[in-house]
Amino acid sequence: MTALLPRPSQGSTGPGPAAGPPRADCVADTAGGLTFDLAGLDGLADRATGGAALLLRPRERGADTVPLPLTPAGGGRLRAALPRTVPLPEGHWDAWLRLPGSPDRRLAPGAHHLGPLTAARAADAAAGRVVARLPYATRGGRLSLRSWLRAPHAETLGLSAGPGRLTVTGRLYGAAVTAHAYGEMRAVDAPGPLCRVPVTPTPEPGHPPTEGTPFTLTLPHPDLAADGRPRTWSLWLRPAGATGPEARLARLLGPGGVTTTPTPHPPLALPGPRGPLHAAPLYTPGHDLTLRLSPALPPPRRG
Repeated sequence: MTALLPRPSQGSTGPGPAAGPPRADCVADTAGGLTFDLAGLDGLADRATGGAALLLRPRERGADTVPLPLTPAGGGRLRAALPRTVPLPEGHWDAWLRLPGSPDRRLAPGAHHLGPLTAARAADAAAGRVVARLPYATRGGRLSLRSWLRAPHAETLGLSAGPGRLTVTGRLYGAAVTAHAYGEMRAVDAPGPLCRVPVTPTPEPGHPPTEGTPFTLTLPHPDLAADGRPRTWSLWLRPAGATGPEARLARLLGPGGVTTTPTPHPPLALPGPRGPLHAAPLYTPGHDLTLRLSPALPPPRRG
């Protein structure tokens, strides 16, 4: 996933909007909705009638295309809205333009302003879920939307090394951390048993539940590097134990809304039965936290 492409400046010597696909500017509101403004339509906007729509087509199977009606917004532009209340399953969605009498056209990204989404986050947390939607530019320069729908959601906040363990701190949205809670490490790239690790709530007096429940997840070194082999772990939280829900540890929320690119944690050094290991906390393209173990490189020889 890459960031949204900026709109060409007025001084650009490249082709104008008519030479390429129409662009869609995107603005987020505090209620968690997205508004798309389309330009570069060569006068088609003024003639658009019923049936004009911005189409969100899913890449993953099992979901239907979501049409967003387009209405004239003045200045030769069309506007479509995606309210937070419109269901959008988790996954990637490609943006298309449909105008009556014309073939569907893929849209390009324009300027964007995601804005603060704190109010929407609180409302979603109170409803037991986290909804996040992020417009982005594909490698081919087209507009797509990444949607997350997590219920519950375990937001990763920090990771630190201590004597014999790694500690992950975070906040749980949409559920409570009970006395039966535990974490799970699941091998991503090799078969192996699940490893359960301790989880404890972090009390905060007067903390509103809409801001998530703090928790601490402890990863003991012997569990991480039991056989000393390279391995990638995915991390999960089971807040109510084996019979309750599960939440993948991920970094979705920024200071005001969905984060565009999670900041990776610094790599850590772990002891292992076959020698020291290099532990790199990484985020997948879907913003899920993984921990990749590899043999630590020996120090370079002098002389």
